[in-house]
Amino acid sequence: MVEHDDIDNKSTPRLLIVDDEDLLVRTLQTFLRMRGYEVETCATPAQALDHPALSQIDLLLADLQLPQMDGIELIGQAQARHPDLSAVLMTGHASVDSAVQAMRGGAVDYLQKPFALSALEAVVVRALKVQKLQRANRALQATLLKRNAELTTVNQDLDAFAARLAHDLRGPINNVRGIVAFLREEIGADLETDLQELLDRAVRSGDQSLRMVSDLLDFARLGHGHLRLVPLPLEPLLTRCIEAAAPNLPPERFYLEIGPLPSVLGHEGLLFQVFLNLLDNAIKYSAPKPQTRVSVVAHPRGESHVDVVVSDNGVGFDPQHAELLFRPFQRLHSRSEFSGAGMGLANVKRIVERHGGQVVASGAPGEGATITVTLQLA
Repeated sequence: MVEHDDIDNKSTPRLLIVDDEDLLVRTLQTFLRMRGYEVETCATPAQALDHPALSQIDLLLADLQLPQMDGIELIGQAQARHPDLSAVLMTGHASVDSAVQAMRGGAVDYLQKPFALSALEAVVVRALKVQKLQRANRALQATLLKRNAELTTVNQDLDAFAARLAHDLRGPINNVRGIVAFLREEIGADLETDLQELLDRAVRSGDQSLRMVSDLLDFARLGHGHLRLVPLPLEPLLTRCIEAAAPNLPPERFYLEIGPLPSVLGHEGLLFQVFLNLLDNAIKYSAPKPQTRVSVVAHPRGESHVDVVVSDNGVGFDPQHAELLFRPFQRLHSRSEFSGAGMGLANVKRIVERHGGQVVASGAPGEGATITVTLQLA
């Protein structure tokens, strides 16, 4: 007896035999019922397609030579209505061509008449196992489609939140920047040079913050749509990032190496955020060292891409946790050691992937960190 639990978790498998040889049909029906299956029979394809229980049938066994249409066409029409239906073709005219045609037509196996009942049982068990796998695969695909739809909705909600946040931040930042600029104009000439520089720096920081908020707003509005990329020279972009990232570092403590950098296809504002974040991190996590050493170099990756490598001599991290660096709100160091919310590298990863690139991290405790950003060459 067949152990149906080995075939599926549902009730007894239901089979439909379609053949116009009455004696053969009754023999197969009796044998298969003795083996524990529920068996229905039809003499013609029309009867099979109109059978009221066709949607509950697990396995269709069809003869190749049938009135009105052949078994291959019957299998195709039945599976078009019920994709989970498994099928076996029975034929007295088996050949390589007919076997190939049967498989292409949707059959999972075929039997050449006359066949032994033991061979029939083995084919039935195998076909039902295939049906189980097909059904599980369809269920998995349906689940994945549902999950993807849910993730799309969540991402759209996050983009909407980011857009609202950027929109709400723009006003206060603009106000603070305006007040500082007003003070600079009104009393700046009467202040000492270092205080004047502080006001100038505050205005520049306000301008930079407004640019970043504007870029974030643009990015959130883009969502998952097309991101317009243009040829972008990296060297002047990195120069701006350096000016923004390291204004307070004593020159004697800060050593920066910038290798020749190519032009890439990118969004200037978003890639500015990427490399500013990477430089800020490199400087921050190298602060405990007597000297801060940061390098930005490029290495070709094939003919169409480039690896931009940002390295530092900072505190590093356990390489086993490299992937955690790019997860939102994940931190590998405590807040008491280093400030930050753990969103910087998550934003870097998202921006780079939106550019069709990738970002990976490597490092070791006490030996610094290396972030490699792969982008498309212009």
